[in-house]
Amino acid sequence: MRSPRGVALSLLLLLAACSEPTYSVQVQLPDTLTVLVQEDRRFYYRNETGEWVGFNHELIDTMQRHLAVPVTIKTFASQEALLQAFEAGQGDIMCPAMALDRASAAPTALTAIERQRFPTLRMKVSDQEDFVWVLREDLGGTAALLSEWLRSTRSQLFVANLYSKYFAHLGLLNKFDLVMLKIRYRRDLPQYRALFEEAGRRYDIDPMFLAAMSYQESHWDPTATSYTGVRGLMMLTEDTAALIGVTDRTDPRQSVLGGTKYFVQIMKQIDDEVGRPDDNYYALAAYNVGLGHVQDAQEIVKRSGDDHTLWSNLRDALPLLSDPAHYTTLKYGKARGHEPVRYVDSIRNYYSLLSQLRTPTKSPRGGD
Repeated sequence: MRSPRGVALSLLLLLAACSEPTYSVQVQLPDTLTVLVQEDRRFYYRNETGEWVGFNHELIDTMQRHLAVPVTIKTFASQEALLQAFEAGQGDIMCPAMALDRASAAPTALTAIERQRFPTLRMKVSDQEDFVWVLREDLGGTAALLSEWLRSTRSQLFVANLYSKYFAHLGLLNKFDLVMLKIRYRRDLPQYRALFEEAGRRYDIDPMFLAAMSYQESHWDPTATSYTGVRGLMMLTEDTAALIGVTDRTDPRQSVLGGTKYFVQIMKQIDDEVGRPDDNYYALAAYNVGLGHVQDAQEIVKRSGDDHTLWSNLRDALPLLSDPAHYTTLKYGKARGHEPVRYVDSIRNYYSLLSQLRTPTKSPRGGD
C-alpha cells in the first residue's frame, strides 16, 4: 500500500487496560450517548457479511467499553445530512468522515460548528492531519474525559493502529509511523525473532518478510483474535490450523511455522508464469482473501486484455470482486476485494522498514 499509517497495541490489550477507567477529570457522564456517524468505506461501512466495520466503528466501540456508557448509533449517507442532524440536536457526538489539515486555513464543513465553540476531540493520525469528533455544547465534561483518554499512550497507539488498518493504502509512512514501528521492533520482535529465523531457514524465506507478515496480521501479539475468529501471531483460521497441523493457534512457534507452511503451500499453487517478486504478492493476497478469489481477479484481468501475471494489474482487479457486475460472472463469487490490496501493500512497506532496521544480511526468497 502506498501508506501504512502507524503501529499500535492490540485492541484486546487496550480493552483490558481500560476495563476500569480512572480520570483526573471527574464529571457525571450521561446515562446514554447518541453518536451520529457518516457512512464511508473507510470510516464506517458494512463489510461483506453485513457487519459494521471501519475506523470510527472500532473507536466508538472501544470508547463505549471504556466509559461503560450505552451508545446508540445513527448513520447518515452524506456529510450534509450528518451536519444537519447534529445542528438539530439529534445526537450527542458527531463523527464525520473527514480529515482536517492542520496547516490549512481553508474553511471546511466543520468551520461553522467550530466557531460556535462546540467541544471537539482531535486525533492526530499523521504529520499533517487530524480526525475530529464534535460533541454537544453542554457535554464539555464528557469531552474532557474523552480527550484525557485519547491522550494516553495506549489510546494514541490504538488510534495509530486503526489508521494503519483502514488508511494504509493512501500514502507513504510518516515519521510517527516509523517511530512507533521502531518501538515495537526493539520491544516486541526480539521475543519472536528466533521463530521467524527458524521458519525462514526451513522454507527459504527472509525472516523479516515473515516478521512483516506477522506484524500486519497481529502486531506481534500471540493472543490476537479478530472478529472473524482468526487467532495468533499469523492469524490462522481453525480450518487452516487443522490443515497444517497446528493444535494451538496462540502458541507462537506453532503459529509462525504453521503460517509459513501455509504461505509456502499457496506459493506452490500460484501460476508458474507469475514472476518474482509478483508471485509473493499473489500469495499474500491469497493468504488474506483465498486463492480462488485471486484466480477470479486474474480472470478479470484476462477479460480486459491485460497481463494477468503482473501484480499491478491484479491490484487493480481485486477490488472489483465486490462489484456484482463482476463477481456474479466468476467462479468463487463475491469477496472483500479492497482488503487484500491493503494487506499486501502494508506488508511490503513493513518489510522495507524492517529490512532497514536490521543488520544487512543476504536475503533468501521473499520481498520486493
